Amino acid sequence: MRAHSLRSIGRGIFDRDPWGRRSEALFGFPTIRPGPRPHEGVVSYVSRAAGMRGLPLAGLCNELGLSIKKLISMDGSQLETVVDIFGLDPTALEDLWSWTPQPVPGLQVRFRGELFGSRAVISPVMRGCPACLRDDLQCDRTPPQGQMVMRGEWQLRYSEICLRHRQPLVALWTVTAPLARYDFPTRLREIADDIVQGRLDRPTQAITGYDRWLDDRLSSGADLTWLASHPTDTAARFCQLLGAELIRVMPGAADDGLTARGVGFDCASRGPAAITAALTDLADKVDWTQYSAQKAFGRLYQWLSNDMAGDARCDPYRNLLRNVILETWAIPAGETVLGQSLAAPRLHSVLTAAKEIGRSPKVARQFLEHAGIVDPADRRPDARLTFDAAAAQSVLAQARRLVIARDMRRRLGASLGQFHALVRADVVCPVLPLAVSKLQWDTDDADALLRKLLSGAVTIHPADSDWVPIGVAAGLARVDIKTAVDAACSGLILTGILADAHGYGAVHVRQRDMDELREGEVVHVTLAEFARQVGLHNNGNMTALHAAGHVTTIGVFNPATRRMGLYVTNDGQAAFPRPVHDGQTAGAAGWGGRPRRRPKAARCRHRTFCPGRCGFRPGISPVRTHPTPWSEAPFAAHPAPGSAFNLGQGPRRPNDLMPSGSR
Repeated sequence: MRAHSLRSIGRGIFDRDPWGRRSEALFGFPTIRPGPRPHEGVVSYVSRAAGMRGLPLAGLCNELGLSIKKLISMDGSQLETVVDIFGLDPTALEDLWSWTPQPVPGLQVRFRGELFGSRAVISPVMRGCPACLRDDLQCDRTPPQGQMVMRGEWQLRYSEICLRHRQPLVALWTVTAPLARYDFPTRLREIADDIVQGRLDRPTQAITGYDRWLDDRLSSGADLTWLASHPTDTAARFCQLLGAELIRVMPGAADDGLTARGVGFDCASRGPAAITAALTDLADKVDWTQYSAQKAFGRLYQWLSNDMAGDARCDPYRNLLRNVILETWAIPAGETVLGQSLAAPRLHSVLTAAKEIGRSPKVARQFLEHAGIVDPADRRPDARLTFDAAAAQSVLAQARRLVIARDMRRRLGASLGQFHALVRADVVCPVLPLAVSKLQWDTDDADALLRKLLSGAVTIHPADSDWVPIGVAAGLARVDIKTAVDAACSGLILTGILADAHGYGAVHVRQRDMDELREGEVVHVTLAEFARQVGLHNNGNMTALHAAGHVTTIGVFNPATRRMGLYVTNDGQAAFPRPVHDGQTAGAAGWGGRPRRRPKAARCRHRTFCPGRCGFRPGISPVRTHPTPWSEAPFAAHPAPGSAFNLGQGPRRPNDLMPSGSR
């Protein structure tokens, strides 16, 4: 009964003018019941009705029996009373309702059919366009506060300019208490003179794509950009923060007069590829060597990581930024990046690789350059020189296993001599040159070698004389140690291991098995032995012939001396040019025996062989064509005993070299 009487009283009030007379009775006097205006909310509509009567909002609510607190908070019962008093049709009511912030649980409000953060719409600062408020003043007989309309989009913090007048929105008043803040009639009456005189106007600005996009989203919901599938609240804020960061690090972005919101929208509206490129540029501009997303992305990173950490609406932007971070910096496994823990690193830097392998950054960089992971010409700092973590996984795993030669020898269980023999035979090889690091040896190579040698090995007793160490057996059989080890690893010969022993030094083989490896090989003679056979072993003539290319040799490892030696094959011996002596032929006498002395008249002076000084053809002795008389050649010019082509004749007596008539 009381509610019905209040509504009746309310209808009666709004049928009369400010002096209590019915408004229809006065010719030309405007109605006290206002009509809804575009983009107007419920509070602004009721405030205009109060302003028409020269009342504050609280005074009108008292007359109508409304609660100003419930009206501001959009209580449903209050809205029904407003509809009944003012006779609003459903279409007008729906429009007024949509342009009014409606609180919902979770510190959010519903505005224009979308959810916004409460701070995005509700603020102590009430903004507006002075030019629009001035245009609302159409009738001199109605108080200004009864004509001016507070548009709903003005209170959205993402709105920054009036598209109609191209003026930025200004702060009309700042009041903390909600009841006083939303008392629009009182506040507008206080600033009416400033609005009319234009004292609140600001210079015009250019309209950006962002401004048109936001106006279309709020007015009709139309959006043809990539942002169409994202809420207006997060999309608008992302554009503003992204543009601000781009302008901060790239001042040239604002040279065309674009604002932060315009720069950010131009990038974000084109989709993920453009956003990723812009974020990558921001990361590249940071001169800080360590990982610092806060320094690179500033307020944008703080907004995504802290302010909106639990808001799933920001996940698309958060994922884009996380990918850029992981593609730019080397983030170790287990670290949380924008709410997600990294299971495995996507990138490594020289610095993180050095920490992982336990080496200094300098050594790690040299190792990575040698492995071809990083370019030696890349002079970026160690923390910014990144590479693919998955591709370098095996290389870094090997780096962790590298040891010095002493540790490698101990891992093999070999003596110093055995280790050197294995290295010379390339059975075990360093993976790094000494110039890169002393950590040259991979322990996996030692483990693999021992695993092959001991596969199928039998346990032997030290007193068993049939078994000898593999290196000793190879030396006795004159077999290269690499051949012996390969045979043992492949199972060609049986291996044995001493009881309670391990390592390469404990590996034994049977000597007869090793001797069998020698069978079938071509037996060669050493260069020194061949020199003795041809009588060129005393004064280096064979060495000179070999250096000049007249003797063909091969290099073969000598197990007895543990050195590489020069050997002359059968083909090399046959191809060697052999001199023919008087009274014998090479085929009949071979190389043995003492050749018969030539007649005295044909005796000539021999010279030691020197490449380039005399001719040398197969079957012809390197002697002068015309003999030199004794008087022209001193005794010292004759060949010394055992010199080239003296052919084992021994020292000659001085009388033998004199002319026959002078003896």
